[in-house]
Amino acid sequence: MKRYSFIVKYIVLSALIVLLPVLSLADFMWSAKTTSGSRNWYSIASSSDGKRLAAVVRNGYIYTSTNSGASWTAQTNAGSRNWYSITSSSDGTKLTAGVWNGYIYTSADSGATWTEQTNAGSRDWNSISSSSDGTKLAAVDEGGAIGYIYTSTDSGATWTQRTSAGSTNWCSITSSSDGTKLATTVCSSSGYIYTSTDSGATWDNQTSAGSRYWSSIASSSDGTKLAAVDDSPGYIYTSTDSGATWTEQTSADSRYWQSIASSSDGTKLAAGDLGGYIYTSTDSGVTWTEQTSAGSRGWYSIASSSDGTKLAAVDEYGSEVGGYIYTGSQPSTVKYNLPYLHTNTNNVVYCVATNLSSEDMNVSFTVESADNDTLSTGIQTFTNYLSSQTTRLFTFQEKTASIYSPVTGTESLDLSSDIANSGSYGGSLTFVSTGVFSSGTQASCSKIMISCLQGYSEPRRPVTGYVCIDSVSTVIGH
Repeated sequence: MKRYSFIVKYIVLSALIVLLPVLSLADFMWSAKTTSGSRNWYSIASSSDGKRLAAVVRNGYIYTSTNSGASWTAQTNAGSRNWYSITSSSDGTKLTAGVWNGYIYTSADSGATWTEQTNAGSRDWNSISSSSDGTKLAAVDEGGAIGYIYTSTDSGATWTQRTSAGSTNWCSITSSSDGTKLATTVCSSSGYIYTSTDSGATWDNQTSAGSRYWSSIASSSDGTKLAAVDDSPGYIYTSTDSGATWTEQTSADSRYWQSIASSSDGTKLAAGDLGGYIYTSTDSGVTWTEQTSAGSRGWYSIASSSDGTKLAAVDEYGSEVGGYIYTGSQPSTVKYNLPYLHTNTNNVVYCVATNLSSEDMNVSFTVESADNDTLSTGIQTFTNYLSSQTTRLFTFQEKTASIYSPVTGTESLDLSSDIANSGSYGGSLTFVSTGVFSSGTQASCSKIMISCLQGYSEPRRPVTGYVCIDSVSTVIGH
């Protein structure tokens, strides 16, 4: 059983389209989904878009959501059982769940109805994985020291016992999107990671990561990038060659890691510390961010959308009756890079920003470069924010950045610590939503627009060369 364990020329230029990557953030906005109740949640699965979720309760029911966790439905058709694991097809319509000391159950209608699959037998089904279309499944029986790996190629109707990896305390299993590459872990202090490239027919013991208590493993869609966690306590380990070699990632420290999830490209990871925090990475596990807004809890299982921007996790022991389901989403972000600003009093820059979205946006400015200073301050945030359907004036004058509101007046940020000895500098004006986008018009470069002019003389000179990056997909240059 698993343990609780981011020199303008003064002439007007035509718009310039610059190809830059989509802006990614480290911090998520988290919320407890109390509508599902406080329960002994044990496993959670997500569709590729993060909208359809499914979670199981130990000695309870299966619950599903079609709106990213806003509301939940108890699926009583499969009965109240000792549910331990659940997995989903990419569209969320095919679900497979496993019972501890029981059978595997499958659903082809997003959890509304369930079929008991007795072909694989009654076992301690600790973990199940699915191909993107839901036809190829792989499940592990922890079963003390006598459990095997089982695979199915017909959505769970029939199963094949895979004996080549042997019988042991199997803990977690993951699959490539086509179901051909599998990786599984052993739940014991002397366990290894095993991989298969033929849908589970044969297995390789990957000893380079060492013998550890491997509680969870996750895979990129092509199966080349793997991430596994050690719950002894230990570290997070990553592989870029389908498990042949592994790198110990120590930046998140040694913890009681219980769960890990991956984006489809393997660059974004999320891991849960049992009795601690959720940690996320945007660089394939090299660096990690502690997600304190979700709280320190019994993070037992975590799931990710294919792009890694939506997460869902379960708190298994928040109280005597368990904890809640939590969902995390990245806020809408629009970032304008301004390559040329100046401390000369005659080179003041005025930027008018208009918010056409339905979201209220916090505003910050960061000095990103300077011609004669070493930067140290980092991001500075205005108290005034850019409300939905509001226009505001931003001024960059000498060593000050300011925002003007006809209601509250002028608010300024002191940039002198970064540009005290500089003539020119560059920076980023960033707008971040105050909440998770749910309806209306999402903030993007096309919905939060700025126009910048320089100088006191008339006519003022249009500023060119700045680019916008947003968290949706748009990149706009001026």
